[in-house]
Amino acid sequence: MSLRVSIVGMGALGTRAARRLLAAEPDIALTLYDIEAGRCEDFRGSATLATSAREALAESDTIVLALPHEREIDRTLERFSDGEVTAPIAGKLIVDLDPPSVERALRLDRAITRAGGRYAPAPWPVSSNVGAEARLLDALSRSA
Repeated sequence: MSLRVSIVGMGALGTRAARRLLAAEPDIALTLYDIEAGRCEDFRGSATLATSAREALAESDTIVLALPHEREIDRTLERFSDGEVTAPIAGKLIVDLDPPSVERALRLDRAITRAGGRYAPAPWPVSSNVGAEARLLDALSRSA
């Protein structure tokens, strides 16, 4: 079974991540979303172009956030004033290429965990893990 990964945010960071993943994992099922849909067009034919962040979240088991501001992360994860994540992320790995400050990342980690997901903010520790998730994080670490 191929990796199912969505990237939300197709600025420079998200674009580099998409190119790295496509090069590292030829069988990847990649879904892309950006609020400016034109940013995803270079990947038409290589990836699914989602029409909303919610669609991108639904399509994949791993969600890569390449978003420059915490408010964009909050909108994507449907995290409102109470701080709880309401987007359907149970069982998903949320990889954050440009995480907020440590304190805010810790709060985000707790909220994602309460929603049933796992949070992995960059940078990732060097690990002896093998398998698809380790390959994914390795490819992403070279794009961050």
